[in-house]
Amino acid sequence: MNIRKIKKSPKEFTLDVDHNPYVIRSYNNTSGYGKVIIFPIFHYEGDSRYIDLLNPILEKGYHVVTISLLNYGDRVLFLNYYSKVLNKLITECITRKVIKNESIILMGFGVGAYLVSHMQSSKLKGITKMLLISPINKYKDEYTISKEIDHFKIPTFIFFGQNDSIVNIDSRFAMFEKGKNNNKVTFSTYGINGHYLYYKKTLSLEVDKEVRKSGADPLLGSNNKSFVSYTPDEVEYNSLFYSHLFTILEDKPLPKRVALLTDVFPLFTNGVSTVVNLLKNELNKLGFETYIVALWDKKEDINKLPNDYIPVIGTPFRFVKVNKDLHILKSFAYQKNAKMLSTFGFDYLHLHTEYSMSQIALLLAKYTDIKMVYTYHTLWKLYYEQKFGKFAGDITYSAAKELFFSKVYKECPTIIVPSYKSYEILTADSGAKDVRIIPSSIEPDRFKMTRADLEEVKALKEKYNLKDKKVLGYVGRVSTEKNIVETLENIAQIKSEIPNIVFMIVGLGDAVKLLKKTIKKLDIEDNVIFVGEVENTKLKCYYSLFDVFVTASNFETQGLTYFEAANCGTLILAKKDKAIEGVFEDGVNAYIYEDFYQWVERIEKALFKNNKKIVDAAKNTMKQYYPDKWAKKIAGIYQELNPGKKRI
Repeated sequence: MNIRKIKKSPKEFTLDVDHNPYVIRSYNNTSGYGKVIIFPIFHYEGDSRYIDLLNPILEKGYHVVTISLLNYGDRVLFLNYYSKVLNKLITECITRKVIKNESIILMGFGVGAYLVSHMQSSKLKGITKMLLISPINKYKDEYTISKEIDHFKIPTFIFFGQNDSIVNIDSRFAMFEKGKNNNKVTFSTYGINGHYLYYKKTLSLEVDKEVRKSGADPLLGSNNKSFVSYTPDEVEYNSLFYSHLFTILEDKPLPKRVALLTDVFPLFTNGVSTVVNLLKNELNKLGFETYIVALWDKKEDINKLPNDYIPVIGTPFRFVKVNKDLHILKSFAYQKNAKMLSTFGFDYLHLHTEYSMSQIALLLAKYTDIKMVYTYHTLWKLYYEQKFGKFAGDITYSAAKELFFSKVYKECPTIIVPSYKSYEILTADSGAKDVRIIPSSIEPDRFKMTRADLEEVKALKEKYNLKDKKVLGYVGRVSTEKNIVETLENIAQIKSEIPNIVFMIVGLGDAVKLLKKTIKKLDIEDNVIFVGEVENTKLKCYYSLFDVFVTASNFETQGLTYFEAANCGTLILAKKDKAIEGVFEDGVNAYIYEDFYQWVERIEKALFKNNKKIVDAAKNTMKQYYPDKWAKKIAGIYQELNPGKKRI
């Protein structure tokens, strides 16, 4: 994709100011009137240096006037002087009717952005807005936009993104901190020509020293030194930059930007990552611009991450060895990461963790003055008790609460929980006042069966030799707190009466070895199948294999796998738990049991009676938890907490 060529030649002329010649080029100037973009160039190579930046704008038909302020042999000094020169040149262009002073947009890049910012005090009429792209804020203590940004009176849009030593994180943050309360200033970290991609590859802690090593041009950011065309990744990311730019040029409102912050490495799948990804997609459908800010292990291929993930360096949490998707922050550079993220222009913050990312998120909320929402996903006290035993678990939980949890509970004004069970546990443990029950959703379309899926089910039946078998199934993390042992013990007691019963366990976890020992001890090895981890897209095929989805867990905050089974039309047999009270009712839309005798009674009904009414009722129940309604409720909380939040 070659985007250097401009089909229409510009009208070119020279103007003198103080006996110095300056080159003016006017592109797409058919009449000389209308909205015009003025682009001052502060570089020896003139327009050729910025053709890649300007070309998409010219392709849209905008009238662009470039003003070259620097010639070979000149020195980059006295920027206040050049600001006055720029003012005189624009005035002369108006006098010569090259442009009309009714709708002027000033757009600058790098040092040119600094020059543009100093036009705030110009007496020129007709300047409607200013666009500062990768503005230099501090260089040898000479140019400092942040000193004056809180007094800007002309609507100013600042596009951060340049990641070299001239525009470092602290410099960007100084600009943001000073200008965030000025309603004339809008911030965005959409860079141009791959800046974000270089942030993405070097990340906040290494950006200053690594960008130049990567071969990137320090001004334009591209690693393509020939500048014949952008790399595919650069083209993809630049499209986001230009989307924002054209929205501004056309005087349309910018979409609200949401950050979903989590410790869970996004390429792994578990309950939290599934919920976060779904929320991102649903918020985007509602017109928001949503990003997942997640910890990332540098050993993983960062190129696999889509552009709506913003990675922060993390490392696997070795303390919980089996939970490979849980990461912690590699260093305690909370402030530096929070400063970097603050310049991304988020409007709303939604926290989905209590550990490393929560510490960054709390600082980010403080820096941006955004009231943050927090979703409580995990019953940590019960988790640690199940993992380490009552005594050690309580000690571990108390330490984690002191270090992390209490700060989150205290500083997040609104907390979302997925069930009444979670509500009771959290309010008793935290003292939080504004806790709202909003059950998490799942995507129903993900469980619609296609013809190919039905063929896959047939193949799986053959693979696992399930013909004429009564199939019970479990899907989820295979860990001790899920109480899978109870189901195995129940099966051992009824297998003589139902010899063709089979129990399929779909998932991985730390309890696999324990379960295999239990199976051998109970002599039910022929009745249990370990499937292992299955891709999300294939889960519906496994649910469809089951005659009954069975779980004995009392550890759920909500039980998303119950929702998945219901959407697949699979009958549910679950142990009584407050997490599903008000959602699933025994004999109505599921079978619920409390002890072994009830389990036997209900398994007989589940396997040998017509349960179509119960299955249909469960599917119907799921309608009230559809993701569009769920996302609207959450978006309403964002706006409720930040009612006057301007787009920053």
